[in-house]
Amino acid sequence: MAVSHVAARAADRWCDVVVQLSLDRFPDIEDVLMAYLSAIAPTDTVVPPKGVDGIEIARVGGTDDGITDYPRVEITCYAEDRNTCKNMAEDVRQAMQNDVIRANPIEYDDGQLAWSVQIDRSDTDTPAENVGYKNPERRRKPAFYRLALRRPRTPPQAIG
Repeated sequence: MAVSHVAARAADRWCDVVVQLSLDRFPDIEDVLMAYLSAIAPTDTVVPPKGVDGIEIARVGGTDDGITDYPRVEITCYAEDRNTCKNMAEDVRQAMQNDVIRANPIEYDDGQLAWSVQIDRSDTDTPAENVGYKNPERRRKPAFYRLALRRPRTPPQAIG
């Protein structure tokens, strides 16, 4: 927790204002989205093994302003056939829509802490598109999203 003193003028006199900023870490957006999208298909931060349909999630950029994290993420769907991959990618796109993802906090644990994360905003940057894959018998559809989430209002709780 950081405390900053700021001089402010109030009613023709100067006074000190104390501002407290939380220095709790931002939630890991990859962990958040793996938990959130796991109802659609198995999720991970690596390509699913051969023969397994799944979703790969990777933070590929973004920024923060000290209060809000603005990650850009690539969410790639993998499947053995075009229709399965196309439908999975559209299910992800619908789940990432602003009104859906913002409806409830996302609960997950990272092995050490239990988190409750509220997404403030989600925008489709690039919808899912067909991209060639080294295995021609497998389909791959990456999409890019921009999100906004603040540090947790209540600190994550230790597990155990």
